[in-house]
Amino acid sequence: MKEAWISQRRTLQLSGLTIDRHVSEPNELDFLGCNDHLLCFLLSDRNQQKITRIGEQESEKSQIKGDFWICPAKTSGLWAWDSTDESLMFVIDPLFLSRTAEEVSGLDASHVELLSTISARDPQIEAIAHLFQAELDTGGVGGSLYTESLMQVFIIHLLRQYCTLKPKIQHLGESLPRHRLQPVLDYIHSYLDRPLHLAELAAVAGMSQYHFCRLFKQSMGVAPYQYVLQQRMEKAKELLHQGKHKIAEISLLVGCADQSRFAKQFKKHFGVTPGLLLSKKLP
Repeated sequence: MKEAWISQRRTLQLSGLTIDRHVSEPNELDFLGCNDHLLCFLLSDRNQQKITRIGEQESEKSQIKGDFWICPAKTSGLWAWDSTDESLMFVIDPLFLSRTAEEVSGLDASHVELLSTISARDPQIEAIAHLFQAELDTGGVGGSLYTESLMQVFIIHLLRQYCTLKPKIQHLGESLPRHRLQPVLDYIHSYLDRPLHLAELAAVAGMSQYHFCRLFKQSMGVAPYQYVLQQRMEKAKELLHQGKHKIAEISLLVGCADQSRFAKQFKKHFGVTPGLLLSKKLP
């Protein structure tokens, strides 16, 4: 989308998906289309829409907080509005969407097309949008694994509900077999001191990210990002008990570059601050 109509913005960049939170001043935009799919979720009230046109669909209805529209790749559009609006713009790489459809269902990539959508409401899209909004507000405190897992949920929902040909999701058992699970656990424990990504864990398990997330949670009772966070906090507790490192050093050793965020996560996990545990050596 053009920069001219955006006055403020925050961005979360993922592989295959970019989320922009921005405030757009009153304007009119005649859009010729682009190479990406766009989904815009309205965060503010009192939208004064004059016209919304996406492909062959058109509406003069003003939107309310929680409404969204979808403009598929290479589809033209026209927007005109008289209000200052805050929204989340999801910019989706069509290749990523198609590749995900192939991985989870075997659907031919040429059949993966999103539907043009205007003034829609969807409780799951709304919940996902607010979770991404929270990540933008907190500077990505959830970490890469969390946002990548959230992206998987978002993309699968789009494929199931807003695709011209809805893929049938294949299920590969109810849990990860031990010969796939153990290498992943070993890998996680070997690299707790650096950012971990969903793609690399799925590659260790030898399966798609979607199937890996689902089967890992079935096997361990928690999502991959939750398991990694638990293990980081347990390692931090162990290092604190040893008394050989300062809190700032321990934060880095468990992959937390921001010491204040590390302290908040530690207290949330154990109910005490790292400083208190270090000084009193609590069990």
